[in-house]
Amino acid sequence: MSRLRVGFIGAGAITDLHYIGYQDNPTAELNAICDVDEDLLRSRASNWKIGKTYTDYRRLLADPEIDAVEVITPHHLHAEMGIAALEAGKHVSIQKPMAITVAECDALIAAAQHAGKQMRVFENFRFYPPLVKAKALLDAGEIGEPLSIRIKCVQGTSGPGWEIPYRRWVWRFDPVQGGGGRVILDYGYHLFSIARWYLGPVEKVFAWITNRPIQHGWMLDSPAVVIWKYANAEKYGSYEAVTSDDILVRSKYGRPEDEWIELTGSRGFIWVNRCTSMLLDRPALEMYRDGETTQFPEVDSDWGASFVAGVQDFVDAIAQGRQSPLDGEEGKAVLQFCRAAQRSAREGREVCPEEIE
Repeated sequence: MSRLRVGFIGAGAITDLHYIGYQDNPTAELNAICDVDEDLLRSRASNWKIGKTYTDYRRLLADPEIDAVEVITPHHLHAEMGIAALEAGKHVSIQKPMAITVAECDALIAAAQHAGKQMRVFENFRFYPPLVKAKALLDAGEIGEPLSIRIKCVQGTSGPGWEIPYRRWVWRFDPVQGGGGRVILDYGYHLFSIARWYLGPVEKVFAWITNRPIQHGWMLDSPAVVIWKYANAEKYGSYEAVTSDDILVRSKYGRPEDEWIELTGSRGFIWVNRCTSMLLDRPALEMYRDGETTQFPEVDSDWGASFVAGVQDFVDAIAQGRQSPLDGEEGKAVLQFCRAAQRSAREGREVCPEEIE
């Protein structure tokens, strides 16, 4: 069987990590790349040894040799490009968030159903080995009946002189291109996805979010605290995000932010102590049960591993005719979760995610 031929729509910073999933991949190859920045396009093509490049994504979609695409562009373009790719008969992986409105999510879902092609939202945290192992431990009943989840996120600095790279971040802080909410939507989508994956659908959300100006006149939605109740159970979750340029975050991939998660069960706890970076000098995964603490040093804790595994699952899902997570409905539900938190903070009340239409 020939390898799946994939095209990248977008060649920005995060594609470094997407690319390692295709490098030396025996079942898929990166066949073409597209970006409006011609200098960046030439650099990527040279480094990755890609022969076909495009500055117009429509031309890439018209290429009959392309079987599937990864949409890795600013958020406001996800729906437009994803729908066009599906209509062109391509399988589609869209970098999170799926879109910036529920209407766009619905349009993507309808386009995928009509095309009969794979469409998934690429949420790399769902493939991060410590988080995957923690989910398996939880589902196996290792800490008893699940009771709650607590998520902590920290944004700091890589060291003296570090500044948010302007080109990488300018569109994220633009409410039109980024969708509004660097911490709650762009970043929070990762964690709200995990919160639903571990303990299920959410009934209602309450949030406090501080919006404050930072460099370049951008508005940052941090600090923030979001709490929620799960549907059909007395189970609760929380998400806390803080930002400080005085916190040093060791980061292999140039993103000085990190996350840790605590799962509480009736018999103990599971801790995932890192994801994006290496802030805490502790094992990546630990479990406390019945008076004993267990560590899992064999679990790969490199953030890049989540991209490799996520790419491979997309490729395998196409070959096997199954759905790769997140499907369209789940991707939409995570967006509604994010938007419910934002509405709650604005209106000072509990918000049900289903209210977000």
